[in-house]
Amino acid sequence: MSRSLSLITAIILAMSAMSTAAPVVETTPSVPQMISSEETPVRREDRRFRKRAQLSKRGAKYSGTATWFLPASEGGSQGACGPSEGNSSNIVALNVAQYGNTSKKSSWCGKKIKIKGPKGTTISKINDACPGCKKGDLDLTPVVFKKVVGSMEKGVGKITWSVV
Repeated sequence: MSRSLSLITAIILAMSAMSTAAPVVETTPSVPQMISSEETPVRREDRRFRKRAQLSKRGAKYSGTATWFLPASEGGSQGACGPSEGNSSNIVALNVAQYGNTSKKSSWCGKKIKIKGPKGTTISKINDACPGCKKGDLDLTPVVFKKVVGSMEKGVGKITWSVV
């Protein structure tokens, strides 16, 4: 019996020693501050993420429709990004949904992108905005359109593209 009591006593002493141990310091990061909104509360980190998601991300894949346009040298307009354009320029116009405000130079300007289509793959540079294009769509110069889609008589083609 005394052996049982000493075992019980040892357990009780061990448990009381554990309860008097040094306090545990919370090391988890603080909860992000909430910003009030009329709709749903959104954390500041969520807003920053959404804003960054709108910017070009290397490796992010997009899909849409490719069309073609005649650049400034042959009746089209000068690029929204500024530089002059020619039919043999290896450039594209990005849809306005991704480009943003066309009265300003976009962060997409000058980005190199890899475009895949039914005819092939090429790397081009964003130099313009396409007001009539939907999100994911690109307007290509004739030289780029021929490499990616094929004959210009097709007029349109399905593509995928990503920033390189």
